[in-house]
Amino acid sequence: MSRRTTRIVVLLLALFAAVSVWNAVTFPVGIGYDEAAHQAYANGLIHHGVFPKRLPPPAGYGNEYWVPPGFHATAGAVSAIGQALGMDNPWKLGRSLNVLWALATAALVFLIARRIFPGRERAQIATLGFFVFLPVVSRMTAMFHPELLSLFCGTLALYFTVEMLARRAFGFRLAAATGASLGAAQLVRSNTIWIFVAVVMTLLVLAKLTPAVRRSVLTATAVVVAFTALVSGPWYIRQTIEFSSPIPLQRQPPDTPLWENRPLSFYVGLGFPDVVRNPLRPSFVNEAIPTVYSDIWGDYFGYFAWTTDQSSATPAPATGNVHRQLVLQQFVGLVPTVLALAGWLLLWGRLRSRRALAEEPELLLVALVPLLGMLGFLYFSVKYPSGDGDVLKAAYLLTTAPAWALAFGAAVDRTIHTRRAEVVAAGFFAVAAAIDLVFLLYRGHSSLGV
Repeated sequence: MSRRTTRIVVLLLALFAAVSVWNAVTFPVGIGYDEAAHQAYANGLIHHGVFPKRLPPPAGYGNEYWVPPGFHATAGAVSAIGQALGMDNPWKLGRSLNVLWALATAALVFLIARRIFPGRERAQIATLGFFVFLPVVSRMTAMFHPELLSLFCGTLALYFTVEMLARRAFGFRLAAATGASLGAAQLVRSNTIWIFVAVVMTLLVLAKLTPAVRRSVLTATAVVVAFTALVSGPWYIRQTIEFSSPIPLQRQPPDTPLWENRPLSFYVGLGFPDVVRNPLRPSFVNEAIPTVYSDIWGDYFGYFAWTTDQSSATPAPATGNVHRQLVLQQFVGLVPTVLALAGWLLLWGRLRSRRALAEEPELLLVALVPLLGMLGFLYFSVKYPSGDGDVLKAAYLLTTAPAWALAFGAAVDRTIHTRRAEVVAAGFFAVAAAIDLVFLLYRGHSSLGV
């Protein structure tokens, strides 16, 4: 790696660390996604050794009894240390772990990029830059919530899998590490199942296409599955005994066919013109594309930048400055989003032949994660519709962020061929990153007047 690339990577990681620390320290306690419920879960688990009980609706919607305990055990234990030390807000100490998870994930994303794009430093830098400046990632560092830990565990599993595939090293240690990471991810959030499926599918495809290593690949696959079950299995066995299901229902789905749960506008609505001029709740409610896009690049649901009234589908309006920044974020995210989608299609385009699948199975893994993630997200949001669109939070897709970053890196590498183009692109993305950075740094809720 050249000295120039090293300096850029260090700068990006330092900026990301600074933003993460700032948000973890300054963000008020108690106003993140379901934060009171997660604190109650952690408090009961650490201090009383009990899990949340299943309560009838509507109370049952907020006590997280279906959520695995990995985050609550770790962050709760650290928060208990803060309480023992007499801290005014011990939950902030537990939340500080988010900084470690976020920074470690960024480092893993860069290491994966080096394997996926060997010798192509432009693609490696672009991958890391996309991840570092993705608002949904930095926003979650401010909250007492499991998503960042599940992101780290899932990315760690992707890293070990890419190492296996790129090096053709299907020994016990890498396979066991992959399985343990996947199991740990399942102990944090059950929606990381799509990463497990992507890993197993990729290994099985490679086994089918490469007879020379078929036996070792199948053995590695068995080890991955076994260690995933070994780590996460006890929790799901406990849930099955307690609730007659490994993943008990958060809410009762409608008694209608799946395809009737959502109108056509849910799938194809683009939210114009509000997606540009008013990208916040309750605009384009229950239109999936603009809601997810606005929540990735801005703060559609208003937990981070502009209100504290999460209980209302029509919360207090954002102030003028915050509103302008949210509108600006829609434009900041447009080019990176288009490039990430284009790069994802490029990856699939490179995998059209059996030979390409056999020679570069790690690309199949990267391409599968967004596909399976979007399908899982779509199934959940259609099966369990909500009137206020709450099930469309971009945080539910957070574990696909590393794969989208890699797709963005692939697109940048493909479209920039000259030194002049590289300078122009670097200038454009530097300006976009500077604008984005203003939003990423938490500056106080407008409704709090701070």
